[in-house]
Amino acid sequence: MLIQVKGIKPAKMRVDNIRFEMMRELEKQGKETEREFEKTVESWKGDKPKFESLTNLTGSDAELLTGPTGNKKALDKFKWLDEGTGIRWAVMSKDWQSKTRRRFVGSGSGRGRVVIMGRRAMQKRHIAPRPGIEAREWTPTIQARRKPKFISAMLAATRRGAERLYG
Repeated sequence: MLIQVKGIKPAKMRVDNIRFEMMRELEKQGKETEREFEKTVESWKGDKPKFESLTNLTGSDAELLTGPTGNKKALDKFKWLDEGTGIRWAVMSKDWQSKTRRRFVGSGSGRGRVVIMGRRAMQKRHIAPRPGIEAREWTPTIQARRKPKFISAMLAATRRGAERLYG
C-alpha cells in the first residue's frame, strides 16, 4: 500500500485588505477632526481658515495630521487664538465679549468691536499694548477628545481588514 502525503497550503494572505481598511478609516477620522476644528471658527467674520487632513500609513504607523489652511491673516488669527499671545496690539470697545473661550470647541456670537488695531496706530496715540490673548487651546482639546475614538476606529478597521485577510 502506497501512502502519499501532500502539504496543505493556505490561501494567499491579502494584507492589503488591512491597509485598505486602515486608510479608509484614517480619511474618515480626518473628516471628523476637520469638522471639530470648523466649530471653532463657525461664527467668524472676514478671513477664517479652512481645515485639511493629511494621512500616512507606513509599516505599523498610522498618522493623521489635521490643521488650518488659508491666507496668512486667517492662519494668524487662528494661531493667536489657539496658542495665545503675550501682548495684544489692539484696543477693544468697552462692551467687548469674545466669540470663543478657553478649551471650548465652538464659537458664539460675541459682542463689541475693535477700536484701534496695530502696533503703529497704538504707538502713534501713545497707547501701551494690552495684555495678550488667552490661549483657547483648541488643538490639544480636540486631540484629547478625538484620541480614544481614533484608537477605537483604527482597531475596528484592522479587525475588518483581518476578517477579509484570506478573502
